[in-house]
Amino acid sequence: MWILGISKSHNGSVALIRDGKVISAIQAERISRIKRHPIDLKNDKILIKKCIDYCLKEAGINHSELNSVAISTPWDVNCLEDNFLFEHISITPKNYRKTYYVPHHYAHVEYIIHYFNLTPGIVLIIDGSGSKENDRKNFNIKENISSKYISHVNKSGKETISAYWFDGKNIFLIYRFSPSLDSFDKSNESSKGFLQSIGHYWRWASNYCCGSHTEAGKVMGLAAYGDPNIYKNLKILSIKRDGSIKVDYKMLAKKFNKPNIFGKDLTNDSHYSNIAAMVQKDTENILFKILKFLKKNHSSNTLYYAGGVALNMVANEKIIKSKLFNNVILNGSVEDNGTAIGAALAASYELQNKRSPEKITDYYGKVYSNEEILNAINKFKFKYEFISEQKKYDIVAKLIYNNNVVGWFQGRSEFGPRALGNRSILANPMHPKMKYILDLYIKQRDRYRPYAPVVLEEYSKKYFDIDGTSPVMMSGGKVLSKKFKAITHVDGSARVQTLSKSDNIIFYNLIESFQKISGFPIILNTSFNLPGEPIVETPVDALNSFSNGSLSYMCLGNYLVSREER
Repeated sequence: MWILGISKSHNGSVALIRDGKVISAIQAERISRIKRHPIDLKNDKILIKKCIDYCLKEAGINHSELNSVAISTPWDVNCLEDNFLFEHISITPKNYRKTYYVPHHYAHVEYIIHYFNLTPGIVLIIDGSGSKENDRKNFNIKENISSKYISHVNKSGKETISAYWFDGKNIFLIYRFSPSLDSFDKSNESSKGFLQSIGHYWRWASNYCCGSHTEAGKVMGLAAYGDPNIYKNLKILSIKRDGSIKVDYKMLAKKFNKPNIFGKDLTNDSHYSNIAAMVQKDTENILFKILKFLKKNHSSNTLYYAGGVALNMVANEKIIKSKLFNNVILNGSVEDNGTAIGAALAASYELQNKRSPEKITDYYGKVYSNEEILNAINKFKFKYEFISEQKKYDIVAKLIYNNNVVGWFQGRSEFGPRALGNRSILANPMHPKMKYILDLYIKQRDRYRPYAPVVLEEYSKKYFDIDGTSPVMMSGGKVLSKKFKAITHVDGSARVQTLSKSDNIIFYNLIESFQKISGFPIILNTSFNLPGEPIVETPVDALNSFSNGSLSYMCLGNYLVSREER
């Protein structure tokens, strides 16, 4: 049974599921080339068609074979008659069963529980905000309510934290915090549109520190430069004993009145780094209080964790190291793009009453053939050569070892926000000036932002203080050697990608070749894109990025491209 999932959200996406297995998925931004491109069913007909065609082509099927469409959104839910829906998304299915409208947080749940072995556990979803409470009547996938359910739901509210109990088959809502949307509500005093939400606390910090509400990742990097104790007595973010959350926007407005509206580089600016450190520490403290609160009522050794706040790998690392849970399940698309997969999985379970869990991965995109790559290269004037599979790894590893910065375009593209070795820029982590080179010439980004390493899994504990594995860069730890300055953050930590052969054999072979030359199984891995752009998707995207940027070389499939003109 073929099911199409659509995330109608601020980073819209489409996914295709067959019999409970994820076949393909794409973020709209990778097609449109506009970062964090939203999907609107009524106004983005051409873009949606391109995303759907992308997924169907990768699966080798056509529109007529689709059996169901599942939609999730954090915005208003507008249920459409099937014929109108088909027109908006340009499909003509022949054996269509049903259209499903899935609650936003529930789609996050279905996404994350898919990536473990059906072990019972607590499922925690924390983001900016999800479904409106007055939209519940429009959903035809309903949530089961636990007899132990704790509700902090305002009837005019919007979900910002939800927790569930997964018993290995069924999902039960055990906790929800849905604060009021009403501007006149006392809780929204001085909030300027922000909700009582951990995700919106980060959005406030992103606006204040970086001049944009989409830069929470920058704030997390900046936090390592600050002192969390400077503002510890403000208690901006708090939780009551009953589990209700408060963000004191009135205090924020009173104490902080120098927003970085022009987005200047904040390196060495203690005002902003101390604020970032405050937000990070507050978040960690509240997360642990929530988790202990939930575990008190639902004893479990397994935590499934998703929602945009789950992208905070610093907090994730501390949860993992706390041993509060034996298993902490995270995957690379825990933010809204993953709800396209989650919505489709919810529909799949509704139709087939069966779950088919898979290993953690985020490689859901298209594979481009050498023929497609060569056709793209011939549109440009760069010098290129074909290199055999056997020679490819040694040649590129030597280029990296000799301190060339190389674009690496291989296999299926990544679905989520992090490049995992298929659409990556790679560099030598031991070069003492490599971070400076990347910041100034390649990525052109703020100096306080760190770069991530990828390490062969079997060596990860030798070089990093890391618990378990981190195949999708969702946790990290202290760097245990001083040799790798380019990937070591100011606090001595790194966001680590661990890599096994089964994760990605092509990327594994490259790092193994680098190890033979350098003696170390580690490479610096950052996303293949220019500033302000999404990660490259197609060979043409990669060549445009190469053309407008400063990379030395690029390896697309089996073609090595250099900056010289032919």
